[in-house]
Amino acid sequence: MKIGTTILITFILLVIVVFSMGGGHGIYLPAKVVYPFTMLIAILTKNGIGILPTIIAIVQIPIYALILTKKPKWKFYLIGIHIISAIICLNLTTETFSG
Repeated sequence: MKIGTTILITFILLVIVVFSMGGGHGIYLPAKVVYPFTMLIAILTKNGIGILPTIIAIVQIPIYALILTKKPKWKFYLIGIHIISAIICLNLTTETFSG
């Protein structure tokens, strides 16, 4: 049941984020908040959202679920790292990924 829920959540978040990006003509704020590691790689490498960032986006939520299942005491570390990464990502605006 947990695996199915994790897959469903991952799929829903990916669909929302991809639709908000609008094929490169939308806003990237949801992507920067939900998937900061993907967007950090895309911004810092200046290659756009390629294969590696896409794979990271797909496995991020399942990895979070795995960490929270195996090490529930780490939830505050996980939330803190995610929030700090999102703040850094939001402050690294570029012409391509503004918004």
